[in-house]
Amino acid sequence: MSFEWLNWSKSKINTEGVKKMRIATKVLATIAVLVLAFASGPARAGGNGTAAFEQMKSLVGHWETDKSNTNKATLDMELTSGGTALLERVHVEDNGKPVEMITLYYVDGDQLKLTHYCMAGNQPTMVATYTPETKTLKFDFAGITNLKSPDSGHMHHAVYSLIDSEHFKTTWTFRKDQKDAFTEDVTYVRVK
Repeated sequence: MSFEWLNWSKSKINTEGVKKMRIATKVLATIAVLVLAFASGPARAGGNGTAAFEQMKSLVGHWETDKSNTNKATLDMELTSGGTALLERVHVEDNGKPVEMITLYYVDGDQLKLTHYCMAGNQPTMVATYTPETKTLKFDFAGITNLKSPDSGHMHHAVYSLIDSEHFKTTWTFRKDQKDAFTEDVTYVRVK
């Protein structure tokens, strides 16, 4: 009696098992590469929202635009709500009329967020990505309230560059018709 059929089926099973193992190894290697790639990029202030908030708290005080800005503005930063939120008040002139805008910074879970109460009448919320090496916070659009239509104008992106204890720069991007319309670059100097 011959058992060649048994050897054939074992050989087939081993070959299929090896193929499956190779595929599984490739899939796991790909996942490992992706995890490392995302882990080595700038830290979403998910994971370091508290550190990012601590950097923002260093801005508490009274600020004015530096001499290179043609539009004069003042900015006041103050801690509120028992130190759990940072309130920013910006005073500018729009067509000769004084305007105040407020931005509130806070940690939500492990993310630093802001909600900007804009003179456009809407309130975008953004989530920060913090790069400690350059002391840069990049805020990306996460949602908005009171937007009349997707084409309505609103602040969509903001970058805070903490230059030193006496200077910082902001770049706010305004979006209209679902594309970036303009940016506002302002450098502030600490007054007190």
